[in-house]
Amino acid sequence: MLHVVLLWPTISGMFLIMCAATIRTGMGEDAMASQPTTEVSLDLILRGICERLQISQTQHDLAEERYHAVGKWLDAEEVPRLLKTQVYAQGSFRIGTTVKPVQRNEYDLDLVCEFNLQKDTIENPVILLNLIEARLRQNALYADKLERKNRCIRIIYANEFHLDILPACPDPQTGPECVVVPDREAREWKASNPKGYAAWFLSRDTRPSVFGLARVEPLPDQETVDEKGILKRVVQLLKRWRDLRYCKDPDNAPISIVLTTLAAQHFVYQNSEAAALTAVLDGVLASIPPFGRLVVRNPMNGKEDLSERWDDAAVYSAFVSGVRNLHTQWHALVQRKGIPNITAALEALFGEQPTRVVAEEIGQRIQRARSSGVLGVQKQTGTLTVATAPAATITPVRPHTFHGK
Repeated sequence: MLHVVLLWPTISGMFLIMCAATIRTGMGEDAMASQPTTEVSLDLILRGICERLQISQTQHDLAEERYHAVGKWLDAEEVPRLLKTQVYAQGSFRIGTTVKPVQRNEYDLDLVCEFNLQKDTIENPVILLNLIEARLRQNALYADKLERKNRCIRIIYANEFHLDILPACPDPQTGPECVVVPDREAREWKASNPKGYAAWFLSRDTRPSVFGLARVEPLPDQETVDEKGILKRVVQLLKRWRDLRYCKDPDNAPISIVLTTLAAQHFVYQNSEAAALTAVLDGVLASIPPFGRLVVRNPMNGKEDLSERWDDAAVYSAFVSGVRNLHTQWHALVQRKGIPNITAALEALFGEQPTRVVAEEIGQRIQRARSSGVLGVQKQTGTLTVATAPAATITPVRPHTFHGK
């Protein structure tokens, strides 16, 4: 019995899909590779999909430039000393889980503008939102790009991204790095801890990042997919599923920080994207209570209910229905064999374009490896591998001449 990766011709070229087949190999016992090999697997396709969900280095550099410009304007010398701020990134840009948008050209960049003020000295929290907006309107670069949101002031860079600026005040009584942020609709403070949350998530991914104490902190460097930990890639996949699943119902889509938190809480480290995603989905499904709603809190500030939007029964019901459906689809996918079945399932979950492009590229890579005589099969596992040095554990796959030789 050999588990093999087949190359199958399509209109757009050769693409790779994994299936199982019972065949007589007729291959010799020549060894192929003792060096580390690259297993052609579902993980490799998932990693390739994540690579295509990344924003480009050019996009990252532009966002960093705009971020620093806004930060310096908010913390300029002419700003009264009492209102001096610390500006830092939060959310997906800070932890490295940003994904390209599906149906719009703009993605999000979130930053916090933390004032050197005690919350008790401010009569109305909305004053902070007004201060941010007033300061930005003094700059002609931002005046016509502003939009008021419930907890932030948004700068819209059309067809690029939008930058959400969240004002905050320190809340040391609650805990280290805890803050409170204004809520325009409620006209009250809401608990938060963006820095603590980011540190917690990165520790779960086993790749902690260190941020300086500058007035305007640097954005973290753009990571390649291979540089990211597996948890980050799992979050990227979940966010892409969310964007596709709720593309016609965005008001009911689960927000990114809730998906990110659930993924990190149920993440069990293993060197496999597919296995990690399976564990996360199993954990999330098991955590849904039979009555009431699931409550997802900031693990670094228990006062912050990240899932408060789920107080709306319709929004919560949409999440439960969606994640149950994803759980069912994913478990069916990892059991499937056959060329059309796996690709169709991956395309339905993560999009046709990235899935197909990745499959074609891997297929072409395997084709070149086979032609070059470096394609082999792990004898113990039956996994197709690409290697560059001999090993007794690998059986070579002969080049295909397509004329019976």
